[in-house]
Amino acid sequence: MTTKFTPHRYFWIIFVAVLVACGITPPAAETPTTTMPVTTKTPTPLPAFTSPPPSIVLPAFTPIPSPAPIPVSTTTEIVPLDNLRMAYVVDGNLYVQDGSNPPKQLSNNSGDISPMFSDDGETVIFYRGKIHDNNSIFSINADGSHEQELISTEWLDTLGVGTKAGHLAFIPKTHQIIFNTYLCPEYDPLSDSGCTVGLFLADTDTGTIKEIMTPSLGGYLPWYGDSPWLGNFNISPDGKLLAVAHAGQIDILNMDGKVTHQSIMKYTGDMPSELYPRMYWFSDLSGLIVALPAEVDYRGPGYSGDPTYTIWRYTFDRDVATQIPLTPPPLWMHMESNDVLSISPNREWVVYFTNDCQLYKGNLLDGSTELLLPCGYFLPMLWSSNNIHFADRENPTGSILGSVNASLGYSPGYFVGWIDEKRFIYFLGTVYKNKEDIQIFIGEIGGETILSYESNVFVSNVAPFSYSFVFTVLKGK
Repeated sequence: MTTKFTPHRYFWIIFVAVLVACGITPPAAETPTTTMPVTTKTPTPLPAFTSPPPSIVLPAFTPIPSPAPIPVSTTTEIVPLDNLRMAYVVDGNLYVQDGSNPPKQLSNNSGDISPMFSDDGETVIFYRGKIHDNNSIFSINADGSHEQELISTEWLDTLGVGTKAGHLAFIPKTHQIIFNTYLCPEYDPLSDSGCTVGLFLADTDTGTIKEIMTPSLGGYLPWYGDSPWLGNFNISPDGKLLAVAHAGQIDILNMDGKVTHQSIMKYTGDMPSELYPRMYWFSDLSGLIVALPAEVDYRGPGYSGDPTYTIWRYTFDRDVATQIPLTPPPLWMHMESNDVLSISPNREWVVYFTNDCQLYKGNLLDGSTELLLPCGYFLPMLWSSNNIHFADRENPTGSILGSVNASLGYSPGYFVGWIDEKRFIYFLGTVYKNKEDIQIFIGEIGGETILSYESNVFVSNVAPFSYSFVFTVLKGK
């Protein structure tokens, strides 16, 4: 890479040379102080890593080949998808469709976006209004009944005029959601002003809202808090507990807002622009994988670059956090549309970005890493239920499909999501050249090829992105 020298740099080079000629030693550079995350108990010591002796010759770097289309074997079998329930937005209106049945139009507002299903597929929540307004959230039953404005501008303004609804998620096996609220001033990197953030529970069956954490002032949130990845909470798999980051620490709360485990880990929470940890529960509730921000003076996108994170394993029985030494460490890139980690359901594997937008795969059991791609691909990756395969959905250059033990390749079309441990649904890549209905195809991973099946399901011409098309697999059908 060629380094560009400016007149300003020439001045300092000459200045240092004059100091040396006069016998004056230039002042030593200050060593930056790194604030390490702390826990309520001493973390387990990490193994020592030493540099190889000079006599060892490291192997030459092998370029990573660009992914190629994965060979596809087509079949004549038609696979029914009767248990597939879809919600999608066409021209700003919400539709729900079961399998090959005709779609039901549930709204006629021309301003709806980002639908989300409850676990049982019976309730849909969605935003209404301009994208990123986040101040009018509706719920409706899948049969079209009981439409209501669950979170309104008027209710949000009672918390402070201009307050928005942030990250939200269904509590497992319920029709209730947990959501953030946030009120942020215009960003000024020289100001200490921050965002006021609260946490609430809303019940779509009753229309009631309950406070979990009173809104309080914190640091300024990147992207004005609009990114869906900026939420400060994660719901436990049994739906009874919340891991919540606030005021420089992570607490565990129940659904009434009572703290059950206080300050299990700490992070730097008083930066000009606040970075929340990312928290991922183990399925047995024994602990969490936590991505902690390693920055100490982060000032936001465009001012401080992409922030670095360290990865930790916390267990409740020992009340100890142990660092997982991924090398290179994760960077949070594309913050507006991407999570820090794409983590497998069993919490053993991650896919993440690092320097120069390189894409890595990491093993959270032994800390080993592998370069997957040199640059240019988006996250998050969606993992199959067997923790082996992963694919991305939002990539404008084509969906990437990979596994923990095979090279990456391009999927046969627009990847939409997994329907079981090795089958996924996708749209053909040519569907947007006309306005005809879209046929859904099924891909099945089988060795070095993908088996492709046609389905009997057609949907309206809709974009294959998460803000416009979601689905759930109904159980018992």
